[in-house]
Amino acid sequence: MSSYISLENKSDIEIVSSVFTSLLANQVELTIIPLKIKEELISSLLTDLDENGVQQKWNDNVRLLALQTLKILGRDANGCGHLFTDKGFKILLTHTKLQSTEPKSDTPVTQESLTCIANMLLLKESTRDLFDKYKCISSICQFLKDNGISIKTQFLLSRILFLMTIKPQPAVQPLIDNLGIIDILYNYISKHLEQLSLPNSSSKEDINSLPITRIMVLNEQLKLLFNLMMNDPKIERDNLVQGSNNSNKFEKLLLPILNILLKVPKSTPLPLSPPHSHAIHALLNFPIEPYKSLWFPPSSSKKEQYRVCFDLIDMFKSMIYIAVKNDPDKENAAAGGASDNNLDFDEIITPLVVLLRKLADDDDYAKILIKEELLPDNIDRSKPLEKGDSFSARLIGLMTSVMLPHLKDSISELLFILCNQDANLFVHHVGYGNAAGFLLSKNIMMPPSSYNTSHSDKPINPVTGQYCENEPPSLSNMTDEEKEREAEKLFVLFERLKKTGVIDVVNPVEEAIKSGKIQEYKEDDEDND
Repeated sequence: MSSYISLENKSDIEIVSSVFTSLLANQVELTIIPLKIKEELISSLLTDLDENGVQQKWNDNVRLLALQTLKILGRDANGCGHLFTDKGFKILLTHTKLQSTEPKSDTPVTQESLTCIANMLLLKESTRDLFDKYKCISSICQFLKDNGISIKTQFLLSRILFLMTIKPQPAVQPLIDNLGIIDILYNYISKHLEQLSLPNSSSKEDINSLPITRIMVLNEQLKLLFNLMMNDPKIERDNLVQGSNNSNKFEKLLLPILNILLKVPKSTPLPLSPPHSHAIHALLNFPIEPYKSLWFPPSSSKKEQYRVCFDLIDMFKSMIYIAVKNDPDKENAAAGGASDNNLDFDEIITPLVVLLRKLADDDDYAKILIKEELLPDNIDRSKPLEKGDSFSARLIGLMTSVMLPHLKDSISELLFILCNQDANLFVHHVGYGNAAGFLLSKNIMMPPSSYNTSHSDKPINPVTGQYCENEPPSLSNMTDEEKEREAEKLFVLFERLKKTGVIDVVNPVEEAIKSGKIQEYKEDDEDND
């Protein structure tokens, strides 16, 4: 590592190139060098890459190697004090050509310097002020207006804008109102959509720019759009600009985003993956009522007109079956909060549920068809409503999930909307035991005794929603063997709850056994009598 620092003749292209090549061939070692040497190496690289540094005598290949070395060193913020400064930022900016009056340069050197800047913006939030200080946002928008730039450069520029708009930064307002970012995003998203909708969606650009793909660029641009919609300071500006029509400024993007859901092939086995998950996040910011002709375009077939609902429901079902698997109480299922892939289903699925709720709340027919799919009237009541393999049973089971709090709440909200916010009908469909927590959170006091069973011609247990005739025998009617079996089930459930670490519980079955209140049932004892 010190070989470059101590190099006497850094203007010798062959020697410098050889040193850089050697450093890059041992990238793992480059990431674990002592901090003091790392700081010295970064300082030396920045000095040489300066506009007036020795890089003037290098060719683009050596500059690229130097920037690649700096990129690897800059992936960890420790020891990067020199890089995360005004001077370090300005040196990198020189190689992006963003401030140059010459035509924008889409070269490997440009891309590598943009990558270094993107890493800086990610790792050190204060460097985002430098990007604003040097007025780079306008240059990036001009760069993006060039339809001929490569997929990789599109990705890097979009990533930088995404990082610059994560919070209500000063960059958000000019991007929307002055720099034409909405038109830029519309053009790019439409272009990506056209390519990705083809039977063979791998374009020549994607293959030549691996590992950056068109999907990755689309993901960054959808994330950028979400930031812009969330952080647009429209409230403050509405007070100053009379008659401004902020509600329609993103309108042109609604149709292409809907088409991402409908036309871009979904991933398997997880259909709710980028770009579809990012599209759903963006769609949450669009109202339904003013744009029903886009959400539900007129068609001779209701199924085609409401295709977006059916697509969302299909994704929802697939994700719930993956999340819940066979039983919410089993390990690696919903009660554990994650699958074998360690996915956070609470975070992944919740936005989709919120969007379904929004559609059901704002359109009567959407509510009807969503209810038919999620909470049908002919629900199986031969067992408690949360038990069984049906989709509605899995949903109802999630209403009391401990490990998926956001998904639990959003599903309860959705099912309540599907029941026309009628507490009596809600309890009829999900059972009071599953509804009680949600109703209490809504300050709707409804004891089981007030539950109306007029929706059925058979007596229904108000707590479980199960037909009374199908209920298991009460404890007083159980044999000793049946009691022991139930105790074992309870013991296992409490042990699994303890393993989660969320709450510290004492297993009542274990305590009862220790105290002698429960004696183990032994088949041999019965045989010997």
